[in-house]
Amino acid sequence: MASAHADRPGDRDQGHSFTHLQPANENDRVLAALGYLFWVIVPLVVLLTDLRRSPFAYVHALQGLVFGGASVLFVILYSCVTFVVTAVVPVLGCLLWIGYFLPLVMALLIAYQVYTANRSEFPVLSDLTRSLFATQLRSVLG
Repeated sequence: MASAHADRPGDRDQGHSFTHLQPANENDRVLAALGYLFWVIVPLVVLLTDLRRSPFAYVHALQGLVFGGASVLFVILYSCVTFVVTAVVPVLGCLLWIGYFLPLVMALLIAYQVYTANRSEFPVLSDLTRSLFATQLRSVLG
């Protein structure tokens, strides 16, 4: 049964591990960390310039874009939930605004781990990046 799953082409494409990636220099670490905080600008700069030659910066640029997209979806869904909950129990509206800071807190934690520990593998985020950008990752990571 396990061999049947290993034979599917999609599984091989998503098998790239990011744990072995190391920054070539300080610039790679800074760009990778900032890519999660400024997820619109920094990843695009990396992907559209020669900075994409660094596998470390490239993978983090893709993950930064995925993180940014997930953050936008979170804010939209959270806004809907907040609207409904506040309509039913207005007092909770005073507390629910705190949830809007969750993407920022997550971005700060990820950026800190990338910068200080050169971490590249994150649970859901890395898997989602592998599934969305399998072709691009194959060309960079081999």
